[in-house]
Amino acid sequence: MKTSGTTKIKIKICGLTNPEQALSCAELGADLIGLNCWSGSSRFINPEKVREIVNALPDSVTTVGVFVNKSPEAVNNLMRETGMDLAQLHGDESVNQCNELEVPWFKAFRVSADFNVEQILQYGQDTFLLDAFSKHHYGGSGRKIDLEIAGQAAGLGRLILAGGLTAENVAEAAENVKPWGVDVCSGVESDPGIKDMRLVEKFISNIRKTDFSCIKNLL
Repeated sequence: MKTSGTTKIKIKICGLTNPEQALSCAELGADLIGLNCWSGSSRFINPEKVREIVNALPDSVTTVGVFVNKSPEAVNNLMRETGMDLAQLHGDESVNQCNELEVPWFKAFRVSADFNVEQILQYGQDTFLLDAFSKHHYGGSGRKIDLEIAGQAAGLGRLILAGGLTAENVAEAAENVKPWGVDVCSGVESDPGIKDMRLVEKFISNIRKTDFSCIKNLL
């Protein structure tokens, strides 16, 4: 249920590929670090590298493994092997497949023009992520999400807003949608998997310095 107070918007930086940049993002104020475990992504890292990054981060940072259409058993095993905190299901996983998971998880939805926000409720999770739909990408495409549709889902739980966010547009997007968190990947990169730390710093700063006192976030 909604609270009468306010909390700061959570910031997730996704697609990190080395421990040095992941730690720098955390030191700049990122709350969540996303690690891509989908072999079809240009930001894919193997389990050994995932574990190296996880071990380099402070306990205060939540690590998120990004999976696309991987079997529940494989997700369970990789999460335990690497020590990540949360699994993000970014593919076409069914409710039944998600319910077979034995680790903490949330579902990501790719928002097209005909997206029905009610399907979010079928997964029964407080946290969910909305990303822009792309025919050829499961995240990280840089396409901008439809903020009007995203806003319709803001009251359904802890919405993490993704999809074409940059340092220049993130504050306005957050003011319009009022999400629990924001997620950026390609919007702060110089190359896929390589973050431009100046852009990361600007992205985080533009969120933190904006007055979101009108936003009643969900705990």
